[in-house]
Amino acid sequence: MKNLIFTKHIVFFALPLVLGQSLLGQSTKPLAPNKIDLTFSTEATSTGESRLKGGDVTYKHVAISNSSWALAQRIALDPANSMTLGLAYSLTSINEGNYSHFQRDYSADRVPLPNDLQSLGVSLSSSTKINDQWLLSSSIGTSSNVAKHKLLSKGWSSNGYLMGQYTWSPDLTLAVGFAYDTLSADWKCVPIFGVEWRPADKWSVAIGFPKTAVTYELSKTLTMGLAISGAGGAYYIENDPRPGTTSRSLANSKLEYSEVRLGFETAWKINNTFSLTGSVGSVLYREFKYIDRGYKLRSRDVAPFVSLGFSAAL
Repeated sequence: MKNLIFTKHIVFFALPLVLGQSLLGQSTKPLAPNKIDLTFSTEATSTGESRLKGGDVTYKHVAISNSSWALAQRIALDPANSMTLGLAYSLTSINEGNYSHFQRDYSADRVPLPNDLQSLGVSLSSSTKINDQWLLSSSIGTSSNVAKHKLLSKGWSSNGYLMGQYTWSPDLTLAVGFAYDTLSADWKCVPIFGVEWRPADKWSVAIGFPKTAVTYELSKTLTMGLAISGAGGAYYIENDPRPGTTSRSLANSKLEYSEVRLGFETAWKINNTFSLTGSVGSVLYREFKYIDRGYKLRSRDVAPFVSLGFSAAL
């Protein structure tokens, strides 16, 4: 169960701190020989330029890139129970193609968004195998989510999830639960639901929120698929990124970012330790909303994206 519900995307829909981990498919299996159950994962994503509209103004040539990494240490308590300690960091950069990254121009034709959004946090999750059919998992965490500065001093949020996974048969697995994030507004508490079905030996269909995918197994180490997924985050903004651009100051506000992606993805398990992932496609929708200022920017067209990821299970 690697495709359903949660993946490497930041996720903000449920728990950004479990970056690089799949909630479904958490295991209570004994530790393999010569393994310490420490997982490291990293991912870099870049999108092409697109237009954003805020009020009556359209901002052109806006491109977004993201880089992230995560560490997860699993601790097996007994054959049926385990705990995982997580540490994760994410950096999202917002650039305008017709301006230098170092140019300090606060004119009205620049998009009123920070240059950088970053998040750093920790989490503690647990997994309990109740019987051969039921697996119960949960997590609590805290993170600092800010624009460029004040990391670990501003933008604190609490987040977590509770989920039950039921194995109906070897080819059908169901999941239900909820996740929360205190800094978010639209996604403060969201449902977790999903179904993964294997209609044929090499095919897998995962229907869920915030990710739905159809995957084909080319070999025991290589898969390809088509997926639609969500990504984003909520951040504390201390300084107005473009003073005078909007009717109200954006200082000391909260910014919520969300997007929807559609693309082809592939995963290659190099060996029992290393794996590579990649995806390419389009960002269908993107929105930036200043939660407590009544101001938002929405995408006006589709933008291409490419993503590369690496993980090591030690």
